Amino acid sequence: MAHDTRNFKAAEFSCRCGRFDCPHHAVDQRLMDALQQLRDLIGVPIHVNSGYRCPFWNKRVGGVRNSTHVRGIAADIRCGELTPAELARFAEEVPAFANGGIGVYKSWVHVDVRGKRARWRG
Repeated sequence: MAHDTRNFKAAEFSCRCGRFDCPHHAVDQRLMDALQQLRDLIGVPIHVNSGYRCPFWNKRVGGVRNSTHVRGIAADIRCGELTPAELARFAEEVPAFANGGIGVYKSWVHVDVRGKRARWRG
């Protein structure tokens, strides 16, 4: 189970399916630590739109089959102070994200700690 950081609570990353039988997978501590590093770097709040997703919820929201969200190592984030492109540029400065996935979308950024560099636009 991941420990809370200064600005993020593990509960923020819980699956949002609302199902009783959801496995409620714990978020990976590496993801929380990397997000805290990003928060410290930019100095303004980051909102977690989506963290862990159970397979049911991942399918329901149109997530890809092998989604890093299902493994608890990804988050879709946004920041009211920065555009998604700006937020992604800052994420590149966090080692775990620089060596992981960063996807830029219209209103959010996907970040993950997969351990292999991946970049895309949605």
